[in-house]
Amino acid sequence: MRLNLEGGHTATLISCYAPTLGATFEEKSLFYEQLGDAVHSTPHNHQLFVLGDFNARVGKDHILWPKVLGRNEVGRENSNGTMLLEFCTEHNLVVTNTVFQQADRKKTSWKHPRSGHWHLIDYILIRQRDLRLARLTKAMRASTMWSDHRLI
Repeated sequence: MRLNLEGGHTATLISCYAPTLGATFEEKSLFYEQLGDAVHSTPHNHQLFVLGDFNARVGKDHILWPKVLGRNEVGRENSNGTMLLEFCTEHNLVVTNTVFQQADRKKTSWKHPRSGHWHLIDYILIRQRDLRLARLTKAMRASTMWSDHRLI
């Protein structure tokens, strides 16, 4: 979706749903290839927002991923998280969810059905150069019903 903003600026929003941990490597690779095509087709002067359920946990290693992760991460990295972090590195994107300091309940987005633990698997990615434009990324409960997902 493309939005015209004040001052002649444009924002491009890409919404996506990534394969789960149980998907094959080929399915995951195809997803990131298609997402990469969408990112590449977005004009460089547009503000880019990639929003989605990435079914990935990116972990806490902001030293290993210095321009991709902030210092306010949750949980441990999994294999889908590694793929997402590599994608962000390749496309100069930052995971905004990890930039803002806030309580874990305002960061986590999905409750595991067996363990009952909340995890961060839904993200908003933006270009690293536009990080200064991000004001806050947080998880919020739905107002009308209970869900195992929180809105980002």
